[in-house]
Amino acid sequence: MTVTRFYNAHIIDPSQAIDGIGYLDITDSHISAVSLGQPATDATCDKKIDCKQAVLAPGLVDMRVQSADPGAEHLESLATLLAAAAKGGITALACLPNTRPVIDEASAIDSLCLRASRIGGPRLYAYGAATKGLEGAEMAELGLMAEAGAIGFTNGTSAIANSLTMRRLLAYTSMLDRPFIQHCEDPDLTEKGEMNEGETSTRLGLIGMPAEAEVIILDRDLHLLRRTGGRYHVAHLSTRAAIDAVRRAKAEGLAVTADTAPPYFLLNELAVSTYNTAFKLSPPLRSEDDRLAVVEGLADGTIDAIASDHMPVDRDAKTQPFGPAAPGASGVDTLLALSLTLVHQNHITLSRAIELLSLAPSTILDIDGGTLMPGASANFMLFRPDSSWIIKGADFASHSRITPFESHPVQGVVDMTYINGEQIYPVTALD
Repeated sequence: MTVTRFYNAHIIDPSQAIDGIGYLDITDSHISAVSLGQPATDATCDKKIDCKQAVLAPGLVDMRVQSADPGAEHLESLATLLAAAAKGGITALACLPNTRPVIDEASAIDSLCLRASRIGGPRLYAYGAATKGLEGAEMAELGLMAEAGAIGFTNGTSAIANSLTMRRLLAYTSMLDRPFIQHCEDPDLTEKGEMNEGETSTRLGLIGMPAEAEVIILDRDLHLLRRTGGRYHVAHLSTRAAIDAVRRAKAEGLAVTADTAPPYFLLNELAVSTYNTAFKLSPPLRSEDDRLAVVEGLADGTIDAIASDHMPVDRDAKTQPFGPAAPGASGVDTLLALSLTLVHQNHITLSRAIELLSLAPSTILDIDGGTLMPGASANFMLFRPDSSWIIKGADFASHSRITPFESHPVQGVVDMTYINGEQIYPVTALD
């Protein structure tokens, strides 16, 4: 057995309510001890690392990522995605099924996860497609995919529009004890839309997508959930009305969880005024009132998690007029630093940030991570929350380098990332 001690660390672990200077021991691939204060001087360790009061916390769990591999490796390969995740302190990530071919059968899940494991680095998990080909009509083989390791089911970047199909999906995922992840957007209200509907869209001459499109699908699903039971997760919440609906559902006792992404608590629709296509996202950037509601939801617990919403897109798809330009942006490299903005602006504590980025997503998806509890896998990161840098897409480890936060100053630098007690960042093979 090999014992490595990390001492003089600012340990943050929301799962154990730990927040202070202390130490952590790992024995081979697992955490063997964690405590505040100074370790005993007579303890035997094979290696000791002085953390110099950097924050030692569970690795991030990014619960919404698009891999583009297989099928569009020119946008993002598994190797570049995992390298970016490791650099960003992410130790586990969950990929949407909208690859080519679509992940709508067990063999596709086996293949994707096996290829990722051979690359090494962060652990990659996969969602199964809720419907065959993500076409929203015929249910995919949910049971077989669950047996193959699907951690949840989703229709990716489109909502299930048919209410009967949605009812059946909730019933089946309830029996399989897997969450259903919904992109809440009424397609009939948002078809051909270019940005959030309102005064700004009118002034810019762009086709608007009403904020109500989000809550209409959500309200319908909540009515169905009351009948079917099960676990329902709302992806990238962006509007006050939908956040209020989630808050009421939680108060009612429904098994509802939700996440959002940094653009929705840091930016609003006015960013589109320059017609810069880096700001074309799905869902679109909303009003300032909606942005403030997202911040409130993160602070009061209505919104459970923060995900990167990483959607690889190439420059050709963005170098067009705003309307025909593709939505999407890179998010893995910047997830931690952008989320820490909420801490630096005193909206949430650092411990709450780690809960949103690590403990909550791992709990929602029932996957390994989110804790420094003795006996748990040694998946953690060391970072300096106050170290400043400027976001430059050209510096991303991700192959997708378009970001709505280009030249944005942030704080939060990852020094090391560990998986099963092995340092995966910085490592030459992942650079």
